Amino acid sequence: MHRLGASVLRLGEERIHFCQCQTCDLVYMNPRLTETAIARFYDKVYGTRGASEGFESDQQARATHILDMADRLLAVTEAQPSAESAARSTPVQVLDIGCGAGQLLQEAQRRGWQVMGTELSQVAARHASQVLGVPIHCGDFRELELPAGSLDVVVMQAVVEHLRAPVDFLRDSAALLRPGGVLFFSVPNVASAEHRVARLLGQTWRGFIIEHLYYFTPAFVRRLLADLGLEAGFMSSWNPLARWPNPLHDIQQMRRKGPASTPTSAAGQTPPLSLPATSFGRRVLRQANNYLLDAVSRASEGRRGRTGTAGNTLFVWARKPR
Repeated sequence: MHRLGASVLRLGEERIHFCQCQTCDLVYMNPRLTETAIARFYDKVYGTRGASEGFESDQQARATHILDMADRLLAVTEAQPSAESAARSTPVQVLDIGCGAGQLLQEAQRRGWQVMGTELSQVAARHASQVLGVPIHCGDFRELELPAGSLDVVVMQAVVEHLRAPVDFLRDSAALLRPGGVLFFSVPNVASAEHRVARLLGQTWRGFIIEHLYYFTPAFVRRLLADLGLEAGFMSSWNPLARWPNPLHDIQQMRRKGPASTPTSAAGQTPPLSLPATSFGRRVLRQANNYLLDAVSRASEGRRGRTGTAGNTLFVWARKPR
């Protein structure tokens, strides 16, 4: 999918540079993609047959984890530290910014929450609206002009790193929270164990992805939350979808699928991919290397409920002070 993204963005042989701020350690693409290029990426990639399913598959466990933790933080008050959401007099109101095909909002609906969503891709927004039975805004959430302090939960899963002005985006989304409300976001962690191992091996970190404009560190995120006036509720690298590498399982899956077919677009056109042929020996070595890095990544994520932050992704739940 990332090779498809490179083709959609028409980068050709243009090199991508990443810079790191010597003061705060934030890493960013330079030059960054334009708004037009970003919009083209999401429409083209989500419009490719199978792309949405590939990006959004197996999201139930992650959606449940995100909303469970948000619910727990919503319930915590000084007077009632273990209150249950069922005791609330009004439904939780949640906005999912960059909701994709709407899987997380489906889980929120099952909990009886009132849901809203925004999405840059017209294709994904239409699909989510059909699935959820509620309008999904295609575009920037600020165009909705929601009142400040009107929401209980705001979710930005795999969104912040794609934005040209992420801090402004986070500040405006945090302003929508009621006192005690929860902001969740996830960002790539450039201080991860896998990044360090890749550099020791002289390799490019697999976390550097064509459509990511920014990369974060745990220290930067903590300072950012303080600047935004939010309390750090919980931060972890644990991913409910992560698995230990299993070569035997992969071989069995390949045999079931048979030869790989060329992806086609929703309009029946083949995406303009030009992938060089790779020898069998090189493919084996590359896969073995991937298994090594997969093991490092999985081991660094820690355990459920722990605050380890050495994995490739930082999952952050922050709360607006009461």
